[in-house]
Amino acid sequence: MSTLPESQQHEPCSDAYAAEDARAAISALAVSDEQADDAVDDAELFAPLTEAEVQNCVFSTWYPQFAKVTFKSEVIRPLDRQFTDYLVADGVFVPGERKMEYHDELESFGSSSDGEWSDNEEEGEAVQLDLEPTSAEITRRIAKLGGSVFPRMAWSAPTDAAWASTTGTLKCTEAADIYWLLKSSDKIIHDLAADRYPLPAPVRTEPELVLRQWANLHPSMVFRGFVRDHKLIGVSQVDVQHHAFLHESSSEIYQQLTDFFNAHVAKFPSASFCFDAYIARSVNRVLVMDFEPWSHVVDSCLFEWSELVNAQEPLGLRLFPEGVNPIGHFTAKYSTNRFPVEMTADAYHGSIAALIEKMQTESKSQN
Repeated sequence: MSTLPESQQHEPCSDAYAAEDARAAISALAVSDEQADDAVDDAELFAPLTEAEVQNCVFSTWYPQFAKVTFKSEVIRPLDRQFTDYLVADGVFVPGERKMEYHDELESFGSSSDGEWSDNEEEGEAVQLDLEPTSAEITRRIAKLGGSVFPRMAWSAPTDAAWASTTGTLKCTEAADIYWLLKSSDKIIHDLAADRYPLPAPVRTEPELVLRQWANLHPSMVFRGFVRDHKLIGVSQVDVQHHAFLHESSSEIYQQLTDFFNAHVAKFPSASFCFDAYIARSVNRVLVMDFEPWSHVVDSCLFEWSELVNAQEPLGLRLFPEGVNPIGHFTAKYSTNRFPVEMTADAYHGSIAALIEKMQTESKSQN
């Protein structure tokens, strides 16, 4: 039973998915430079974010309320100061289970013949770090979660660093795995600086390390919901490739997500926000994965932000259509993060039109 009054519940659109609408929306992204210059900046569509809206999306803020409908997690907070110093230090390096040193300038990094950091004062001031307490706590929490986890911080997971992992995923079984991912991620640096979202000043919140129980998820079953003024305006497939079975089950999928929103997600304290949900088909269950503010810096997936902001009626479920040839650029969302961010993820999110133009150029050169 839904917890919302019947008048406030959202019914699935009779046309939950229209292939032509999605194809047209994606094609419209390939506009000319002149048209792009005239396009409205997405940022102008939004009212300024409030600190409360951003704080609502901190993991430890929303997790207690949604713990029964999300993946089991452990929050480590407060964090040892030496651990946060390590995360923001220059360079990517993984400490052993002992005290170690780093230098305050990237250029001064160097190792002596016995593998220790040099103590030459001319190369920079050496800083002692002892991460054994943090490593021990991480090890204890990993065991509580079954031996495999994926890490994140208050707002972000290091998805941009999955390319650096030996498995190409965020799966971690020991502290060193977590250190490597966090140190390789630009997203984590922004998370620690609390500047992930546009606010006049960084959000005043305590850093936190979150370990989530690992599950081998199918990217095709991840969906992003867009909520405006407490109403579910649209739902988009997150994985940017065509899956025929999604189209065959589109009405059922949209009904599941709508029911899940009415029963659980609608309780989220912000009036407008985005959420990611996963449909576990094997157990016929929907789980919430994350929340983000209603902001232009959030990926609108297969929608244009102007559609979502101006829609008078729910836009339903949008799936990646058949017949749109990605030519290797519209790869799965998680796969894009297996490569340096400037090659794929940021370029895709920042300028889909530029990628489409590149695709067209490459296609002509092959003919």
